[in-house]
Amino acid sequence: MVVGLLSAATSAQAREATTTDPAGGGSSAFDLYKVKVVNNAKGVRVTVRMKPVDWNAESTPVGEFRLLLDTNHKSGGAEFADEVGIPGDGGFRALKGSTAHRESWVTYPFPGTCGKTVRERYDLENGAVVVHVKPKKGCLYHPKYVRVNVRSIQSGYIDDSGYHAYTPARIDHLPYKNSFTPWVKYSKK
Repeated sequence: MVVGLLSAATSAQAREATTTDPAGGGSSAFDLYKVKVVNNAKGVRVTVRMKPVDWNAESTPVGEFRLLLDTNHKSGGAEFADEVGIPGDGGFRALKGSTAHRESWVTYPFPGTCGKTVRERYDLENGAVVVHVKPKKGCLYHPKYVRVNVRSIQSGYIDDSGYHAYTPARIDHLPYKNSFTPWVKYSKK
Protein backbone atom coordinates (compact mmCIF):
# COMPACT_ATOMS: atom_id res chain seq x y z
CA MET A 1 0.00 0.00 0.00
CA VAL A 2 1.32 3.42 -0.95
CA VAL A 3 0.40 6.48 1.04
CA GLY A 4 1.36 9.86 -0.31
CA LEU A 5 1.10 13.33 1.02
CA LEU A 6 -0.44 15.40 -1.77
CA SER A 7 -0.23 18.79 -0.17
CA ALA A 8 0.71 20.13 3.18
CA ALA A 9 2.06 23.51 4.03
CA THR A 10 5.60 23.02 5.25
CA SER A 11 5.71 26.07 7.46
CA ALA A 12 4.86 26.04 11.14
CA GLN A 13 1.50 27.51 10.15
CA ALA A 14 0.22 24.46 8.27
CA ARG A 15 -3.55 24.57 8.24
CA GLU A 16 -4.42 21.69 5.96
CA ALA A 17 -3.02 18.41 4.71
CA THR A 18 -4.28 15.89 2.16
CA THR A 19 -3.32 12.24 2.42
CA THR A 20 -4.01 9.76 -0.36
CA ASP A 21 -4.39 5.98 -0.34
CA PRO A 22 -4.45 4.97 -4.02
CA ALA A 23 -3.72 1.27 -3.57
CA GLY A 24 -5.73 0.02 -0.60
CA GLY A 25 -9.26 -1.33 -0.28
CA GLY A 26 -10.05 -1.54 -3.99
CA SER A 27 -12.23 -4.62 -3.51
CA SER A 28 -14.57 -2.79 -1.11
CA ALA A 29 -17.61 -0.78 -2.15
CA PHE A 30 -16.36 1.71 0.45
CA ASP A 31 -12.83 2.16 -0.96
CA LEU A 32 -11.19 5.16 0.74
CA TYR A 33 -8.76 7.10 -1.41
CA LYS A 34 -8.22 10.58 0.06
CA VAL A 35 -8.68 12.53 3.28
CA LYS A 36 -8.21 16.27 3.70
CA VAL A 37 -7.80 17.75 7.18
CA VAL A 38 -8.24 21.51 7.73
CA ASN A 39 -7.52 23.22 11.07
CA ASN A 40 -8.20 26.97 10.93
CA ALA A 41 -10.31 29.78 12.40
CA LYS A 42 -13.50 28.21 10.98
CA GLY A 43 -12.83 25.00 12.92
CA VAL A 44 -11.69 21.50 12.13
CA ARG A 45 -13.00 20.10 8.87
CA VAL A 46 -12.29 16.60 7.60
CA THR A 47 -13.29 15.61 4.07
CA VAL A 48 -13.03 11.94 3.14
CA ARG A 49 -13.25 10.87 -0.49
CA MET A 50 -14.24 7.33 -1.31
CA LYS A 51 -15.61 5.25 -4.15
CA PRO A 52 -19.19 6.46 -4.88
CA VAL A 53 -21.94 4.05 -3.82
CA ASP A 54 -24.59 3.21 -6.40
CA TRP A 55 -27.75 2.67 -4.33
CA ASN A 56 -29.64 1.69 -7.51
CA ALA A 57 -27.33 -1.22 -8.35
CA GLU A 58 -28.51 -4.83 -8.13
CA SER A 59 -26.94 -5.12 -4.67
CA THR A 60 -26.59 -2.71 -1.75
CA PRO A 61 -23.32 -2.72 0.21
CA VAL A 62 -23.54 -3.14 3.98
CA GLY A 63 -20.90 -2.07 6.46
CA GLU A 64 -19.67 0.82 8.55
CA PHE A 65 -17.56 3.97 8.45
CA ARG A 66 -15.39 5.30 11.28
CA LEU A 67 -13.34 8.46 11.57
CA LEU A 68 -11.07 8.96 14.59
CA LEU A 69 -10.11 12.57 15.38
CA ASP A 70 -7.01 13.15 17.50
CA THR A 71 -6.84 16.70 18.89
CA ASN A 72 -4.21 16.36 21.61
CA HIS A 73 -0.67 15.57 20.51
CA LYS A 74 0.35 15.04 24.16
CA SER A 75 -2.23 12.31 24.78
CA GLY A 76 -2.27 8.84 23.24
CA GLY A 77 -5.07 8.00 20.83
CA ALA A 78 -8.04 9.88 19.50
CA GLU A 79 -10.35 12.05 21.56
CA PHE A 80 -13.35 11.85 19.20
CA ALA A 81 -15.00 9.41 16.79
CA ASP A 82 -17.57 9.74 14.05
CA GLU A 83 -19.14 6.35 13.30
CA VAL A 84 -22.07 5.29 11.15
CA GLY A 85 -23.53 2.05 9.87
CA ILE A 86 -24.03 1.84 6.12
CA PRO A 87 -26.94 1.92 5.61
CA GLY A 88 -27.89 3.06 9.07
CA ASP A 89 -27.37 5.57 11.81
CA GLY A 90 -24.49 6.76 13.90
CA GLY A 91 -22.88 9.99 14.92
CA PHE A 92 -20.07 11.95 16.47
CA ARG A 93 -19.00 11.37 20.07
CA ALA A 94 -16.20 11.99 22.56
CA LEU A 95 -14.10 8.96 23.48
CA LYS A 96 -12.46 10.41 26.59
CA GLY A 97 -13.49 12.49 29.57
CA SER A 98 -16.22 12.45 32.17
CA THR A 99 -19.71 11.11 31.47
CA ALA A 100 -21.05 14.67 31.24
CA HIS A 101 -18.32 15.62 28.77
CA ARG A 102 -18.99 12.58 26.59
CA GLU A 103 -22.77 13.20 26.68
CA SER A 104 -22.28 16.83 25.59
CA TRP A 105 -20.56 15.64 22.39
CA VAL A 106 -23.24 13.20 21.24
CA THR A 107 -24.86 14.14 17.91
CA TYR A 108 -27.35 11.28 17.51
CA PRO A 109 -30.23 10.90 18.17
CA PHE A 110 -30.29 14.28 19.93
CA PRO A 111 -27.27 16.61 19.92
CA GLY A 112 -25.66 17.61 23.20
CA THR A 113 -24.25 21.08 23.86
CA CYS A 114 -20.96 20.43 22.06
CA GLY A 115 -22.59 18.05 19.59
CA LYS A 116 -24.44 21.06 18.17
CA THR A 117 -21.08 22.38 16.89
CA VAL A 118 -20.61 19.31 14.69
CA ARG A 119 -21.87 19.17 11.10
CA GLU A 120 -21.82 15.75 9.44
CA ARG A 121 -22.57 15.16 5.78
CA TYR A 122 -22.64 11.65 4.38
CA ASP A 123 -22.93 11.91 0.61
CA LEU A 124 -21.95 8.34 -0.25
CA GLU A 125 -23.53 8.41 -3.72
CA ASN A 126 -21.01 11.13 -4.57
CA GLY A 127 -18.21 9.49 -2.59
CA ALA A 128 -17.83 12.12 0.15
CA VAL A 129 -18.04 12.30 3.92
CA VAL A 130 -17.52 15.70 5.57
CA VAL A 131 -17.24 16.27 9.32
CA HIS A 132 -16.92 19.92 10.41
CA VAL A 133 -16.47 20.85 14.07
CA LYS A 134 -17.06 24.56 14.53
CA PRO A 135 -15.04 26.33 17.23
CA LYS A 136 -16.80 27.03 20.51
CA LYS A 137 -15.32 27.83 23.90
CA GLY A 138 -15.99 24.99 26.29
CA CYS A 139 -16.11 22.51 23.40
CA LEU A 140 -13.43 22.25 20.69
CA TYR A 141 -11.86 25.68 20.46
CA HIS A 142 -8.96 25.84 18.01
CA PRO A 143 -6.93 22.75 18.90
CA LYS A 144 -3.20 23.33 18.34
CA TYR A 145 -2.84 20.11 16.29
CA VAL A 146 -5.24 17.60 14.71
CA ARG A 147 -4.92 14.34 12.78
CA VAL A 148 -7.27 11.54 11.74
CA ASN A 149 -7.57 7.84 11.03
CA VAL A 150 -10.36 6.64 8.74
CA ARG A 151 -11.67 3.11 8.33
CA SER A 152 -14.40 1.56 6.22
CA ILE A 153 -15.70 -1.97 6.52
CA GLN A 154 -17.86 -3.72 3.95
CA SER A 155 -19.27 -6.71 5.82
CA GLY A 156 -21.43 -7.87 2.91
CA TYR A 157 -24.23 -6.85 0.62
CA ILE A 158 -27.99 -7.19 0.20
CA ASP A 159 -29.64 -8.25 -3.04
CA ASP A 160 -32.99 -9.75 -4.07
CA SER A 161 -32.16 -13.04 -2.33
CA GLY A 162 -31.18 -11.45 1.00
CA TYR A 163 -28.01 -10.62 2.93
CA HIS A 164 -24.66 -12.10 1.90
CA ALA A 165 -21.72 -11.75 4.30
CA TYR A 166 -18.09 -11.33 3.34
CA THR A 167 -15.81 -13.53 5.42
CA PRO A 168 -13.51 -11.86 6.13
CA ALA A 169 -15.00 -8.39 5.83
CA ARG A 170 -13.41 -6.01 3.31
CA ILE A 171 -11.61 -3.39 5.38
CA ASP A 172 -9.87 -0.25 4.16
CA HIS A 173 -7.79 2.05 6.38
CA LEU A 174 -6.49 5.50 5.60
CA PRO A 175 -3.62 5.92 6.04
CA TYR A 176 -2.92 2.51 7.67
CA LYS A 177 -4.36 0.39 10.46
CA ASN A 178 -3.49 1.93 13.85
CA SER A 179 -1.90 5.02 12.31
CA PHE A 180 -2.92 8.61 11.69
CA THR A 181 -2.45 11.24 9.00
CA PRO A 182 0.23 13.88 9.64
CA TRP A 183 -0.49 16.50 12.30
CA VAL A 184 -2.11 19.69 11.01
CA LYS A 185 -1.23 22.74 13.08
CA TYR A 186 -3.85 25.41 13.78
CA SER A 187 -3.72 28.58 11.73
CA LYS A 188 -5.95 31.65 11.98
CA LYS A 189 -6.01 31.88 8.17
